[in-house]
Amino acid sequence: MSITRARVLDFIRNESGRPLKPRELSRALRVPENDYRRFRRLLVQLEREGAIAKLRNNRFGPTAKFNLATGLLSVNPDGFGFVCRDGESPDVFVGPGRLRGALHGDRVVVRISRRRGGNEISRVLERGARSIIGIYRAGTRFGFVEPDDPRLPRDVYISPEDAGGATDGQLVVVRLRPWLPGNANPEGEVVDVLGQPGDPGIDTLSIVKEYDLPIEFPPHVIAAAEAFPNRIPESETLNRLDLRHLFCVTIDPEDARDHDDAVSLEDRPGGGYRLGVHIADVGYYVAEGDPLDHEALTRGTSIYLADRAIPMLPERLSGNLCSLLPDEDRLAVSVLIDLDGNGRPLKSQIAPSTVRSRARLSYRQAQEFLNGSGSAEPSPQRALLREMDHLRRRITYRRMKRGAIDFNLTEPRIVVDGEGNVTEIRKSERLDSHRIIEEFMLLANETVARHLRDRSLPGLYRIHEKPDAQKLSEFADTAAAFGFGFPRRDRITSADIQKFLAAVEGKRSGQVLNARLLQSMKKAVYSPENIGHFGLACDTYTHFTSPIRRYPDLMIHRLLKEAGGLTEERKNGLRERLPALGDVVTGREAVAQEAERASVKVKQIRFLEDRVGDAFNAVIVGVRAMGFFAELNDYLIDGLVRVSTIGDDYYVYRENEGALIGQRTGRRFRLGDPVVVQLVRADRRFRRLDFHLKEGGSKPERGRNHRSRAGRRRRRRH
Repeated sequence: MSITRARVLDFIRNESGRPLKPRELSRALRVPENDYRRFRRLLVQLEREGAIAKLRNNRFGPTAKFNLATGLLSVNPDGFGFVCRDGESPDVFVGPGRLRGALHGDRVVVRISRRRGGNEISRVLERGARSIIGIYRAGTRFGFVEPDDPRLPRDVYISPEDAGGATDGQLVVVRLRPWLPGNANPEGEVVDVLGQPGDPGIDTLSIVKEYDLPIEFPPHVIAAAEAFPNRIPESETLNRLDLRHLFCVTIDPEDARDHDDAVSLEDRPGGGYRLGVHIADVGYYVAEGDPLDHEALTRGTSIYLADRAIPMLPERLSGNLCSLLPDEDRLAVSVLIDLDGNGRPLKSQIAPSTVRSRARLSYRQAQEFLNGSGSAEPSPQRALLREMDHLRRRITYRRMKRGAIDFNLTEPRIVVDGEGNVTEIRKSERLDSHRIIEEFMLLANETVARHLRDRSLPGLYRIHEKPDAQKLSEFADTAAAFGFGFPRRDRITSADIQKFLAAVEGKRSGQVLNARLLQSMKKAVYSPENIGHFGLACDTYTHFTSPIRRYPDLMIHRLLKEAGGLTEERKNGLRERLPALGDVVTGREAVAQEAERASVKVKQIRFLEDRVGDAFNAVIVGVRAMGFFAELNDYLIDGLVRVSTIGDDYYVYRENEGALIGQRTGRRFRLGDPVVVQLVRADRRFRRLDFHLKEGGSKPERGRNHRSRAGRRRRRRH
C-alpha cells in the first residue's frame, strides 16, 4: 500500500486510537524500510502544517483530540478574530489579547478552551503577510509605517537605514522581518516608495503591491514568446482536423484583449445540431517545463483589476498567436458535440484542429443581432446567433431541470479614463449573448471532464463540495426572519437551493438573500479527486475553455493531446504532482479574486469622494450590534451606519431576526430594508464608507409586539 498524505492523515485521525511514535506509525502503516526517511519527512511536514499534533516523547496524534485546530485567521479592526478551520465549522472565536502576535491572514493553530473567551492562538504556522502597504511616518530616532489594512492593527517599526529614502506621509511597501508571536510590534524595511496617497493611479498600484501581483514578465520569458514565428508550419496543420470551413465567431467583452474561444453550429443530417467549441491551443506554444510554463504556473491565472489586466502569458501569445483573430488561421483544440433537437448530447469528439474565425463580436453586438436591431438585411451572423440562442435555451432548460444553481447577482462595472480616474459606475448586464457563451462553455467543460474520467486519465477537476449543514441551518434562520422557508434537512440538494432562489426572485429582499446564501456555500476548488460539482448539479466537471488565462485549463489541454501515449510511469508521476498543483492554482485564484474585488472597491470609493454630503437610496445588506451596512443602489458598494448615530431610540441587536430594534419605538432595521443614507466619510486608505441615516426603518407588524408581550407574561407565570 502506497504511503500517501491522505492515508497517513486518515490513520492518525481515525484508526490509531492513541498517539504513536514514528516507528510505531510506520509499522502500523506497513511502511517499507527504504521509504522510512520519506515517511519521517512527511510526518514533519504534516506537523508543520498543523494537520497533526506533535506531543511529548515524540508522539504524533490528531489535533482535534487535543483541543487544537488549524486554519486561517481573520482579524477584526477591533482586535478580535476568527479562525476558519480547515474543512470544519463553526469558526473559532479568539478574543482581544489572545492573538499572541498573529496577524490577519496568518495560518495558525488555535487552542480551544471550554472557558468563555479562552480560545488562544498557540502557534503561527505560516505568515499571510510578508509585505504590507502603509503610510510612512518619520521620527527622530526611528520611523514607522501605519498599515492601510485596518485588520493589521500594529504599526511596523522602521530603522533609519531601512527607510529606503521615504519621506513623511508617503505611501510605501514594507517587507516584514521574521516576527515571533508575542513580540510587541513587527519590524521591516521599506522596499518601494509608491508616492503620495492622492496621486493618479496610486490606488491600483497599491493593490498590485499589496497582493504582490507580477506586472512585468522576465526578459527570458518575453524572449521565449517572441521566438515563435507568425505563420503556422504547414506540417502542423496536416496532423490536425481542418475546420477552417466552419463559420466560427468569437464573442467577448468590448474591451477584451484576448479571444481564446470561438463557437460554431451546424445542422446534423437527420435533425439536431453539431456544436463546435474551439479553444486556442496554448499548449502548442507553452510546453511543460519551459520558461513560459514556469511563469504561467507562478501566476496561475490572469488578473482583471478595475483599470488594467495582468495576463498569465505575454502579449505576444495572449493577444496574438493564441488569440482567435478574424480571418487568421489559428491552432485550436476543438470539442465537437452532436445534440438532438432538445439539446441532449449524443456523442462528442475532442481533437487538435486548425480554425479560422469569421467574425469578432462583442456581447453588445451579438445581442443586437439577436434583437433584430441594426441592418434589416440577412446576415450569416444573425442567422447563426439566433440558432445558437434557440439551442442554448434548450440546454439551459435541461441543466436547470437537473438542479443547477444560478446565482444571478448584479455586479458593478467600472469605467475609467486614460489616467485611471473613474468616469462612470454601471451595473453589469447579463444578456442572452452572455448566456450563449456561458452555456456552451459549461457543456464543453463537462464533455472534457467525462472524457478524462471515462478513460481514467489523471487530471485536475473543478469540484464543488456540498454546503456545510450548520451554515445552511444558520441561513435558514435568516430566511425565516423574512417569511421564507428554507429546507432544514441533513441532505440539501442543489435543486432545493434552486427552488428557494426562484421563490425569492423579484422580492424586496431577494438580492440580499441571494448573496447570503452564496456566502453559506463552499468555494469551488481544483482537485485530482473527482467528487462532482454541487452548484452545477454535475457529477464531473473541469476547466478547459480558458488556457490563456487559467493554468489548470492549459494543463488539461496538454493531457488531452498526450492521452494516447501516457505510460503508467507518467500517469503515476502526474498523480503524485496533481494534489499540490491543485492547491497552488486554487490559492492563486483566491488571491486574484481578492485583488480584483479590492481594486473595484477602491475605485468606487474614489468616485464617491467628491460626493460626501450627498444622499443615496440604499438597501440594508448586513446588521450587527454596532450598526448596519447599507449598499448604495446605483453604485453597489456598502458602508456602515453606526447605531450610535441614530438618535431617536436605544437599539438592541436581535441576531435571530437579523435586525436592530428600538426599545421604545419598535422601529426596526433589518436585512433587505430600503433606506436613504447620507455619505459622511469616504476613506480610500481603509476602503470604507461611513453613512448617516436620513430615512428608513420600519414599525413592527401589527400584533407582533402584542404576541411578544403575551409570550413574556406566560413565561413569567411558569
